[in-house]
Amino acid sequence: MQRKQGFTLIELLIVVAIIAILAAIAVPNFLEAQVRSKVSRVKSELRSIATGVEAYAADHNRVPRMLHTGYYGDTYYYNGVAHDVYGCLWQGITTPIAYLSRADWIDPFQKQDTAHRLDERFYSYHDIKVYADEIYPSSAFWDAALVFYGAWRAGSVGPDRSYAHPPPPASPFYASAQLVYDPTNGTISLGNIWRSQNYSDDIQPPVGVLLGPH
Repeated sequence: MQRKQGFTLIELLIVVAIIAILAAIAVPNFLEAQVRSKVSRVKSELRSIATGVEAYAADHNRVPRMLHTGYYGDTYYYNGVAHDVYGCLWQGITTPIAYLSRADWIDPFQKQDTAHRLDERFYSYHDIKVYADEIYPSSAFWDAALVFYGAWRAGSVGPDRSYAHPPPPASPFYASAQLVYDPTNGTISLGNIWRSQNYSDDIQPPVGVLLGPH
């Protein structure tokens, strides 16, 4: 009876090498597909937020306010725990009229661990008109932001998971939240994903007063 011959060590090593090469190709593509999927989700949810915000504005002749502990004294309860919040969507947009089904929209690119402030887990929402007219009335930044973005903006930190960006030295957007995510620079690249009253998609603001950590 002839003995069945197994794989040689060389053949096994070749198979392992082929599997490693295929994994090295597949894993980055899988991760990039995940990022692209999250970007699409963010843009879809920001579109829903924009619809609710504009519907509220049409009925009340002003955009819904933001949650802001420092200005309004807001305390937000999440899972039974009180949180200070700065710059996220106000629950009044859900009641008594449900312009949106929820206000606590989770940003899929934000860090979700409880070591971070609650509003650093949600999408940003800024009532820019209140910032410009009431909170920082002498700020050239918020006056210019009101002209550029309109009365409100909402956004995600994007795939780089950073709100403010210290980019390459040649860039004028040092420590700026206004840098816009552009996938042509790489699926995971610097920049936030913004939607605003004036713009339905990411538009890079001009170099000038719209620079800084706001």
